[in-house]
This record gives sequence, structure tokens and C-alpha cells, in this order.
Amino acid sequence: MSDYDVIVVGAGIGGLGVAGLLGRKGIKALVLEKSKMPGGRAKTRELPGGWRLDSGTHCVDNGDKSAAAQLLKKVGKEIAWTIPLEGVMLYDNGKWLNTADYYNLSDKEKKDLAAFENSFLTMPQDEIDRLDKVSLAQFIKEKVTSPKIAEYFSVIGMIQTTLSKPEIISAGEFVAIFQEQLKTGKKSGDFGNVKMPLGGVGKMTGAQAAAAVEAGVKFEYATSVKKVIASKSGMIKIITEKVEYSAKRVVMALPIWEMVKLFSDDDEALPKGWLKHMKTLVDETSASIGFTLGAKKALFTEPVYLSAWKIPGVGLPLQIFLHTNFDKTIAPPDHMIAFIGACCTPEQARDEKFCKEVWGKFWETLQKMFPGLEENVVWKYDGNMVGIDGLGRSPGLTGKYRPPVFMKEVPGLYFAGDCYTGRGVGMNAAANSAMLCAEKILSDMGK
Repeated sequence: MSDYDVIVVGAGIGGLGVAGLLGRKGIKALVLEKSKMPGGRAKTRELPGGWRLDSGTHCVDNGDKSAAAQLLKKVGKEIAWTIPLEGVMLYDNGKWLNTADYYNLSDKEKKDLAAFENSFLTMPQDEIDRLDKVSLAQFIKEKVTSPKIAEYFSVIGMIQTTLSKPEIISAGEFVAIFQEQLKTGKKSGDFGNVKMPLGGVGKMTGAQAAAAVEAGVKFEYATSVKKVIASKSGMIKIITEKVEYSAKRVVMALPIWEMVKLFSDDDEALPKGWLKHMKTLVDETSASIGFTLGAKKALFTEPVYLSAWKIPGVGLPLQIFLHTNFDKTIAPPDHMIAFIGACCTPEQARDEKFCKEVWGKFWETLQKMFPGLEENVVWKYDGNMVGIDGLGRSPGLTGKYRPPVFMKEVPGLYFAGDCYTGRGVGMNAAANSAMLCAEKILSDMGK
């Protein structure tokens, strides 16, 4: 079947964004999605009892000013957003402290921190590009003398990227995200302006899917792609369980670890060594071990992100997002949904024995952090996740070093999502990638 100008494989934020943008330009597009619903790793599921559960934490840096919001506007949609996140609180010896009290900086350290943050705001793009190959650890070592400020930036980098240590975080991406937050904060009066789609992330992906349908894009859900055969000239083939499609232009809107499964090593149209290289990136991603739970009452009432550089008894960085502190529509009245994770490596997240040990120690610690937790739990899922934020924001994998949204050796083969070119974390990276990919396709088509 070759009735389409473009076929998009994957209906996550990247795929939905590309399809919607192309559809609005009159391009005949088809989206193939293995799931029965759109969203990819950004879905909301209805649970019995009035719970609406997102597939993980979906905080959006810059909220209604973000790339994700900009993409929605480009396809003619807007959504409601939650109240903003009001900062980070850190755990210390049985107490949750705001960052000012936790670090207790001296006047000199406060002045140094302000100067350092101001340098992010004014840093030119070529310097950020250079820092894309430098680790956050090295950057901090060269620029920071205060151990407190060093830890502060390490914690912020961990929260941004879900990567467990500054040695594997790109300084360029850290500065780029921080810079955008500072710019947005100066305009809105709220640093970072971190918000969530009101009603769950499915409100965002549902709006994207609706926009694409309204623009004439066709969707085939519950359609699993088995193989993609590239071509340097002519049609690219897509083989599903039931139908074989072909098109001059195909967008692989899948994370790398799924995308590489669909190409063959003996595909002569692909550049030599490309697939082998892409396979080396499969484990270059973020991972977490932890819990998703619903509780009878709030464990904590402040609209903040909760963290710790090292979880007592576990030794891994902590991330806690209490979703219902920002959105009361997703749970029964006065109840709470909490996403609680320990950042780790993909190898650790896949190690069954390691996960069981972490779950046990982690749960014991959480009961100390939140007295009465056990008796308030309505439901709880123990989880381990690999591939939270797509391709990791590590040195040499951000900015211009990220896999591009097109393959110059195979005209007609494109890529979109949070594993490809596009600044930001998670949904913003996917949205930026989608806009870049659609722009490239339209340019190639002379539109």
C-alpha cells in the first residue's frame, strides 16, 4: 500500500507532533501504533474508583511556555495546566527542608551562586555546544569551589535528567535547560514554571491525536511493525503483522531501543556501521526503581518536588512527585497519587535481585520519611523502569551530537522523539524533535 506521502511509526509525542504538523500542510500521512491508544510513554489510564494514573512522572519544564505547549499551539490545540511546582525540598535527618535551609549558604556562597546562575543566562550558544561533550561533574569542578553549591547543581542535574551521577550528565544540556528556565522565570516570575497537563498527560497526547485526525491524518492502532526496509531511491517498506506498506518518506518515531529492532544488519541501503552504532546507544538512557501508589490522604501537602542526593539505607538519588498536590482531578477527594523513584543505571533496574533488595530497604525508609504511610496505602505498584527520558542527556549525546532527525544517506528516512535532535527533557525534547523533523520533511518536499 502506497497511498500516503508519509508514514509515521509510533504515536508518542514525537510521532503525533510530526503527523499533526504535516497534516495541517495538506500532507497525506498515516500513523502506525502498536498500542490501542496514542501517547507512547505518555499515557493516562483510568483505574477503578476514580483514579487517573499517568505512565510515570510527566513534569513539563516551562509549562504553558514550553516546547510541548508550543507544539500543541502549532496544531491548533491548547490544554489546561496545573498550578506550578514551587521548588524542591530535600530530606535530611528526618526532616524535609527547602533548599535555602538545607544548604544554608554563607553570604559569599549566595553571591557566588547568583553569579554562576547569571552566567548561565548569558552563556552564548557556541559555549553551550562545547559543553555538550563535558560532564556536569567536570564543569562543576572547574567552576565551583563550594561543596554545597556543587551538590546543589548535582541534585538539580539529577532531577532534570533522571541520571544518577553528575559524571554521566551533559553540562551543555544542563546549562541549556537551566538557561531556558531562567529566561521563562524572568518573564513569568516563577523559576522554571514547571507544570503538568491538568487531568493527566493523556490530555496532552489526546489533544495531539485529535488535532492530527482533524488534519486528515489516518491512524492504525494495535498495529505492530515487524520490519522496515530502507531504500536509497524509491519506496521504503514497512511490514506489519497483516499488511505491507510503502512510502517515499517514513518517520521512525520510536525510542532507539525499539527502533533498532525493526532494521536488519543486511539492509544494504543503510550506511555501513550505522545500525551497529545505534545499538550501542540502547542502554544510554535513564532508569529508576521505586513505587507508584495511591493513598487515603496526603503524605505531604506542599506543591514541591521531593528529593535527596542519597536515600538513607539505599544510597541512590531520590525523586518523589506527589501528583495530586498539583492536580486534584486525578484521584478521589482528599486522596493522593505519588510517584517515588530511586535513580539508577539500566543494568541495576534489570537486575531482579538488586531490585528486590532496593524495594525492601526503600520501603522501610519511606515509612520513616512519611509516618503512617503503610496504613494509608490504597494500592501500590513496585516498579523498575528503563528508558524514562529517552536517550540519556550524557556527554557527547546532547545538542548537535544527538542522532539527527533525518538520514542524509537514505533520503526519505526520518526520526522523531526524545532520542533524537531536540533540547530539553522528556516531552519537551520529543516536541522539539517533532518540530525539527516536520520542518525538514516539508523543506525536502518543497512545501
